[in-house]
Amino acid sequence: MASNLLHRLRPLLAALALAPAGAQESAAVQALVEAAAELNRRVPPTLGGYRARLESEISIGNRRAEGMEMAVSLEQVASELTWDRTGAYAQRIIGYRTQALGTNVATIGFFRSGWIIPSLYGNRLALLFGRDTAEAGRRRQQRQGRDPLYAVHPLATDRARYYTFTGGDTVQILRTPTREVPIVRLTVALRPDVPAGSVVFVGDLDLDASRGALVRLRGSFAVVQPPDPMLGLLRAGRPEGIAYVEAVNAEVDGSYWLPAYQRFEVQASSAMLGESRAVFRIVTKVIDRTITAAPAGVTVGAADDTLAVRPFRLIVDAPDSLDAFRAWTAPLGALSTETRVEDFDDVAPNRLRPGGPPRATIETERFGDVARFNRIEGLFVGIGGVIRLRDAAPGVTLRAAGGYAIGERTVRGRLVAERRREVSQWSLRLQRSLDLTNDFRNPFDSGTTLGAVFGRDPYDYVDRQTATVQWLRFLGERRGGQLRVETGFARDRAVTPSVDQGLFGDDFLPNRAATSGRYRRTMLTLDLRPDISLEYLRPGLGARLHYERGDGELTYQRAEVRLTARANPGSFIVASRLDFGVASPEAPPQQFFELGQQQNLPGYGYKQFAGDQAAVWRSWLSYSLPVWRAPIYVTDRLWLPPAAPALALGVQAGWTRASNATAAATVTQLGSEATGDPRASASLTLRMFGGAIGVGVARPIGQAGKLRWVVEFGQRL
Repeated sequence: MASNLLHRLRPLLAALALAPAGAQESAAVQALVEAAAELNRRVPPTLGGYRARLESEISIGNRRAEGMEMAVSLEQVASELTWDRTGAYAQRIIGYRTQALGTNVATIGFFRSGWIIPSLYGNRLALLFGRDTAEAGRRRQQRQGRDPLYAVHPLATDRARYYTFTGGDTVQILRTPTREVPIVRLTVALRPDVPAGSVVFVGDLDLDASRGALVRLRGSFAVVQPPDPMLGLLRAGRPEGIAYVEAVNAEVDGSYWLPAYQRFEVQASSAMLGESRAVFRIVTKVIDRTITAAPAGVTVGAADDTLAVRPFRLIVDAPDSLDAFRAWTAPLGALSTETRVEDFDDVAPNRLRPGGPPRATIETERFGDVARFNRIEGLFVGIGGVIRLRDAAPGVTLRAAGGYAIGERTVRGRLVAERRREVSQWSLRLQRSLDLTNDFRNPFDSGTTLGAVFGRDPYDYVDRQTATVQWLRFLGERRGGQLRVETGFARDRAVTPSVDQGLFGDDFLPNRAATSGRYRRTMLTLDLRPDISLEYLRPGLGARLHYERGDGELTYQRAEVRLTARANPGSFIVASRLDFGVASPEAPPQQFFELGQQQNLPGYGYKQFAGDQAAVWRSWLSYSLPVWRAPIYVTDRLWLPPAAPALALGVQAGWTRASNATAAATVTQLGSEATGDPRASASLTLRMFGGAIGVGVARPIGQAGKLRWVVEFGQRL
């Protein structure tokens, strides 16, 4: 059968190469699909089944509107997979470890089945969170009004009811030890009359052009919804989630293609989050594989020798076995380090792609544009909208957001026009904002949104009006860096609190000194891997260089350098960050550097130190003890992360200097002092649950000070 298919494929591929671009929805494409579907329908006769060892990384995080990603939870799972040509499949977890920024649960409790697509052969694809398809399970689901979660394979025998196909271009030449493999790409789209409730795939198929085998499947899954009578703007404003998949096969024994790498990703967004997205990601790599014989009783090539929808299981080894596992091949975090939300933009649903008719949505860039509370504004409420012109003006987006600070009785907002190219972006911004004057913040710290309601507002503010032009260029093959140049006009205005306290806690502190005035503002920023930070879990190296100057009523220059490193070798976590800044001695107070208890120097007062020169160094070393590394079973659907005790040593050091009498007067105006010699502190804590909770002691270094108990939530440095 395979040789007949190869004979049919060769002239079809030749016809595709000669077909004009506008004729790619053609008989040749359809014939290619039919031939590939026939080959994909049955498991190759020489493949009985296989066993494989897998390593997976499960991460939970967020992608901010600025384009940076953070991970708040990482889980690494080692497992064994068994599959045979009848469709029988089981995944067994044999190793587990985790890191987290806060208390959480072990996500393996979310799964009743495994998360791997064990084969791309057949008519249906078993998806993430698939349900048991045993007869009793089907009856139970029918009583509950639910169907098993299987997607219609784009090469299924009933594909014509769901899909259309275009493309057919050769996009790549793969080189294996024995041959060169031309790869042909087909684009899968939906028919306009797909039945509601169908679970479907939209995206790209890569085929081995010489044999018709499916090499890669990449796109999104969705449940087809019935027509919605809601207005377009309101419909676009609802929360939504999109499930993406990338399944890459490798050729085995020169005869068939089996899984080598898979990535599942759910991206959730809403109008209140704007371009921010919550991200749940599973990246899996096949470590090794053994081909097995066909199960007993199966006659290869017989009429009943075909894949079927069968029960599949997720099995978790006993806690002592999970504790003993040490055969990891990659450090925690390594599998997902190079992944980005934007990786799937080219196969995103049409409404999220840059092309198409113009789209208008009710949307803001961040939740704080809709509601926030702080001691200056009191309660702020707002709304925003976005118009993406798409094909009418490629790359052009218009944004508007505005609202009212009730306590301050002030209107704030912005108008933005931007034009995005492949690796660069121009934008014009007119804005009135309440900017933070805190220094050396982590890359994701844009202020508390509602923390002040509960009495926590560790920031100081300046009212700032700006009219600027910005040019941004993305750097690197995977756009892991940014170069940003901005120039324009600004006006700063000192502000005072409009509320005395939140619902709980003591009275708010007064807002620290700021000088009002107009000036021309120029900034240059180079960010390399801004997603690498001490506060979040991705390993790697990051750096930032920022230069800013003002000319006019407020005249100053200011520069900052930041270096960050994080690694997870074996049972250790090593992280370090160094910040250095220098400003003009004559700079206004809002441009000086301030350090203190909640500004990278714990153990001291709120912004106790300030200066026109400053440096902060923070390092952390953690060792996970070789006990209690298994997740804790509570119920079938609820697992707690392992206790995983770890010893952690943290060191923080800070220094500020007033370089002349003018700078010293500004430090006094702020209510601070210069440190003189560097101030340092150290802590030793016992961390639990992947580092989410810590209890220990801390004390100053190099000066008199009491040993104090500390209780920490999250990996704070």
